[in-house]
Amino acid sequence: MTLIIILIAMAVEHFISVSDEMRRLGWFEHYQHWLENRLAQYKIWNGAGGVICTLLIPLLLVIIIDCGLRELFLPLGLLFALAVLLYTLGPKYLNAELDDYIDALEKGNRDAAELFAREFVSSETSIEQEQIIFENILVQANERLFGVLFWFIVLGPFGALFYRLAILLRIQQSDIHGNYADAARDLCDILNWPSARLLALGFALSGDLVDAIEAWRKVERQFLSANEDVIKACGLGSLSYQHPDATDVELSLEDHHYWIRSLQGLLNRTLLVWLSVLGLMTLSGWLS
Repeated sequence: MTLIIILIAMAVEHFISVSDEMRRLGWFEHYQHWLENRLAQYKIWNGAGGVICTLLIPLLLVIIIDCGLRELFLPLGLLFALAVLLYTLGPKYLNAELDDYIDALEKGNRDAAELFAREFVSSETSIEQEQIIFENILVQANERLFGVLFWFIVLGPFGALFYRLAILLRIQQSDIHGNYADAARDLCDILNWPSARLLALGFALSGDLVDAIEAWRKVERQFLSANEDVIKACGLGSLSYQHPDATDVELSLEDHHYWIRSLQGLLNRTLLVWLSVLGLMTLSGWLS
């Protein structure tokens, strides 16, 4: 059923699109601040214990509801799993954002293209810095789609929400120093390690295998913080991407359009590879 739920979720995203309003996770930030105001005085808060306390109640609720619905009426449990998966994907549908970006490039509208590019990077980045844009899209593909799918496959609705809340907590703590923030980043590194490598492998199988593996080999390290480097290097290697010469005065919108469309195609092919492997695992009886 895991494969069926994911296929339905992908179809809903592609053909119907879930409103961003339905994926509002502001409640989690308020909840985290509420807990911090009450527990920050205790030693357990400043580190991994605080992160566990933050995630514990929402995840326990998901486990209780999921198990309860499956015991009561299995189809209700499956609908709940689908709802959690749709809620945790994103927060925005990446493929639709790339479509808007590509459309602006096709029309030669540099201002609109700059605006869409800032959905993936900081406001200081221009489309002339295309490699930074491409790298951020690749990383966000993992955090917004592939990472969620991986943990949903492994742990069901619990895994999908666990991953989404861990990513959100890391973003909230990105500019903060301390043991709590470090623990949030470490948790994301742990959760991203398997999905980053499987995503890199998917890139290699969907693009230039030789260049992708060579780029992966150069950046792969034993420690967990190499996750993003692996995704970026293998993704660009799969595209056989060549960075424009520094002597170029202005980036050609046509060239940028070509690479963005190639990147979107790579992500879509990689998703098909993942779904194909999941289908084979399901048929082999490895997954229910």
